[in-house]
Amino acid sequence: MNFALLALLALILPAASLPAATAQKLQLVKPEPAPAAEPLRLPVRTAPAEQAFLYSRATGVLAERRVDSGDTVKAGDLLAVIAAPEVIRAAEKASAAVTQAEARAALAEANLRRTRSLAEKAVLSSEEADIGEAAAKSAVADLAAAKAEAGRLAALVAFQQINAPFDGIVAERQFDRGDFIPGDSAANGRWLFHLMRVNELRALLDAPPATALALRVNQSATVEFTELPGKKFPAKVARTAGVIDPGAGTMRIELSLPNPDRVIPAGLNGIAYLALSPDPAAAPILRIPVNCLVNRDGRSNVALVREGKVAFIPVKTGRNSGQRIEILEGLSPDSAVILNPNALLQEGQSIP
Repeated sequence: MNFALLALLALILPAASLPAATAQKLQLVKPEPAPAAEPLRLPVRTAPAEQAFLYSRATGVLAERRVDSGDTVKAGDLLAVIAAPEVIRAAEKASAAVTQAEARAALAEANLRRTRSLAEKAVLSSEEADIGEAAAKSAVADLAAAKAEAGRLAALVAFQQINAPFDGIVAERQFDRGDFIPGDSAANGRWLFHLMRVNELRALLDAPPATALALRVNQSATVEFTELPGKKFPAKVARTAGVIDPGAGTMRIELSLPNPDRVIPAGLNGIAYLALSPDPAAAPILRIPVNCLVNRDGRSNVALVREGKVAFIPVKTGRNSGQRIEILEGLSPDSAVILNPNALLQEGQSIP
């Protein structure tokens, strides 16, 4: 029996003769507030709060290596000493050159004073006085150049000592005592030490855009690791990248994860739990039974009773728990929603 025939029968037969689906009293339900959202679970990977690859600026032989992989160091600790006697001798020579330049500058200044005095008495010509002025300026410039060279070589001597830039642990090292150390070795990747600060970690996660935009800096989170069962570690959202990765379609989020006892190693995979706070300005999220939904023209609709008539309203759905579904837009708490609407209901149809 097709729809046209049913409509004709509705005109010529009493309601009792119609199919039970059209004659029965409709069952109405009210939307109920959705329960608080469960925390989001996102995979994370820990990384050190800071890390540095320490290179040598001095060329020489590794005379002392005072730390090894896994050692804990403090900022300023001496990690290694590079022996480069030729640099030390050059620095000593440069220091002596400064002394010589100072003596020449002092002599040139004395000669300039005598030249000025004689020029005032007309004993010397103005050209000779100008020569004295130039000689004094040249001596001052030579002194400045000598000091600059001495400073450069003193810095090279200082580079023979490798110090820790921050508190941390030595993750790796690449040289042993007696090895040749090339200066400015960054070009060939020959670093001496890989240092990490792990008393605080960064927990890195990639969140979908909707989640990333809902997160706020300093928002609380909890991180758990399979390798550390039964332990929950508090964390906070430290920063968001602010850019959606075009390949993955996600945004990088960094959590700040305190690790004062160094229980959590860098590079460990875990799960972060983040509770998204609802927007106080947004409309409340409601939910209704799943069998209230009707698909019309490819969109989710619900059938309402308004002023005694049927009205189909498009809605935006959220999470589906199996029996109930969230309605993000389209309904109000006082809406009269038809439960399990049948296919014979029509827009504007009167309901007795």
